[in-house]
Amino acid sequence: MVIAPKYKGFLIDLDGVLFVGDTPIPGAAETISILKSRDIPCRFVTNTTTKSIRTMMTHLRALQLPIEENDLITTPRAARHLLDNMGKPPCYFCVNDDVLRDFGDIPHTETAPRYIVIGDIDNRWDYDLMNRLFRMIIGGADIIALHKGRYWHERDGLRIDIGAFVSGLEYVTGKTAHVVGKPSPDFYNAALDSLGISASDVAMVGDDIDSDIGGAQIYGMKGILVKTGKYRTDMVAASQVRPDHVLDSIADLLKLINR
Repeated sequence: MVIAPKYKGFLIDLDGVLFVGDTPIPGAAETISILKSRDIPCRFVTNTTTKSIRTMMTHLRALQLPIEENDLITTPRAARHLLDNMGKPPCYFCVNDDVLRDFGDIPHTETAPRYIVIGDIDNRWDYDLMNRLFRMIIGGADIIALHKGRYWHERDGLRIDIGAFVSGLEYVTGKTAHVVGKPSPDFYNAALDSLGISASDVAMVGDDIDSDIGGAQIYGMKGILVKTGKYRTDMVAASQVRPDHVLDSIADLLKLINR
């Protein structure tokens, strides 16, 4: 007889787990609603750095996903908290204009910044930009990476993520980036603190075998891998990470906890 896991709370990834682009995963909204009706605490976590909190909430409402702003743990929000605690040092923000809104009154400068904050800027990456960032860093700036993802899933398939550019800057400058997003301690600690539940009683639901599942397991959580979004059988087989559970989609989460 298989004993069902008794999780007290969940961290659930957004893109690739609840939706892909503008298309919700079937059963996602219903699953969230049932978890909430049972008073099972959830936080919805994302390394996405293409949307501000405001824009993200507009997107989630359009997809009819019952998620409140206080349920979100985002990398720009975590980075803003970090910079606030540092006393609002002057930064150069290599992020898109929408996400820049989340950094409010943090000073923005191209002249001797204390930190360079790197997020997703889509097709704006080029040699001139990398060289400008390189010069700021060797001039004394440190690197804050909103995340260091390898790749992500879009409607036309997998795309290279900002981890490639962050790693390149680390290589040429000899500096190590402070990574804010998954699977960093800052991110998972913030998510667990928000839940108010010990790691051993929490499961992370994600589509990334390394960042979502491996990262969560390092911090004592269980990892539930879904076969949607960026999930690829060959990439899972090549990883050293072994998920605690594998589901076809988020719609099967209730079957797991009801087993």
